[in-house]
Amino acid sequence: MRKRIRYISLLIMILTLMLSGCDADPASQTDRQGNSEVKSETETTEEEPERTIEPENEPTSSEDYTEGFGDTFSGTTNSPENAREDTEETGTEDENKTVNSKDVDLIFFMGQSNMSGAAGDATLAPYVSEEAGMEFRAVSDPTTLYPITEPFGINENRPGGLNEYPGAKKGSLVSAFINEYHEETGRKVIAVSMSMGATDMDTWTSAGVTSDIKQRFDTSVSYLKNNGYTIGHMYAVWLHGESDAIKGTDPEVYRTDLDNIMRPLFIGGVRKVFLIVPGRTIDYRDIFLDIINVQKQICAESDYYALATTVLTRVSTEYMKDQYHYNQHVLNMVGIEAAKAVAYYTEHNVEKIVYDYREKEYIIQDGVDENSQPKDEIIDLSGININEVY
Repeated sequence: MRKRIRYISLLIMILTLMLSGCDADPASQTDRQGNSEVKSETETTEEEPERTIEPENEPTSSEDYTEGFGDTFSGTTNSPENAREDTEETGTEDENKTVNSKDVDLIFFMGQSNMSGAAGDATLAPYVSEEAGMEFRAVSDPTTLYPITEPFGINENRPGGLNEYPGAKKGSLVSAFINEYHEETGRKVIAVSMSMGATDMDTWTSAGVTSDIKQRFDTSVSYLKNNGYTIGHMYAVWLHGESDAIKGTDPEVYRTDLDNIMRPLFIGGVRKVFLIVPGRTIDYRDIFLDIINVQKQICAESDYYALATTVLTRVSTEYMKDQYHYNQHVLNMVGIEAAKAVAYYTEHNVEKIVYDYREKEYIIQDGVDENSQPKDEIIDLSGININEVY
């Protein structure tokens, strides 16, 4: 019996010692486990620099991308599509407020192939923000406004009216014009295409084209008014005359025809037509001279017309793609120069003093004080690098 008690006691002691051994050094066990874990973290940290984990939602600096001008001028900035995405993603509250503004200026871009952009290049035309301007497609989709893209007006074709052949429009002066106009005035442009290459005044005064012009005008004005827009100013910009000069149209007939074309627009509310006078062909410097002179006379004698720019009369032929057509860099320049004149009128209700590049003198219209406004610096076109400057 004692043996059995002793044996039981011995077993109890052994069990007690065993249990004490398991719990006797918990700190040392934790250290061993802890040392093992620290070693593992150290090994991971040594390998970590090979891959970088970017923090989530890190703000992008505005310097990480170029905003604004497409790849025009230097050829290195974002495409219009990318620029538009950047603007939408990073636009400020003020920008969004301006984009949604219902106070707009309606401008019709009219003329023949150099207005259409027959030798342009859409990839070299500047990006236009929706804050600066939108296109109303009066023919192809008169139900909404579209962002300005080049070739401007490529979809605006009406059989029997102004109807370009496929591929005729490649990139226009419109985008550069709208950017400059918006920069000068802060106003948003709704732009409407009314152009077609190789069209003389017989075409423009034909029943089909005059009907088309009136439909585009009426549809544009109705859309804006019916959708709550306020039209602050209505203008037309006209670049035309090459076909009539080559054909030998009498300058007085040209003047009468121009009035007949524009009369429905004046009645509808267009305040002024701004004329961009044509330039030359590669072979003949003076071939458009009669049309140029009558256009300048029209602007001098009628309050309904004003000169936009004469810069094409002095542009070097190296910037022409063929006998009649200017490349995109010239179109960008012309758009900017024309917009300055239109913007000045918008801001001051007075015609801008325009430099006559052909005659090398300033044109000062009746009633305009020569000293009442600053004159633009004359562009030295003989040695200009248009790609760099514009």
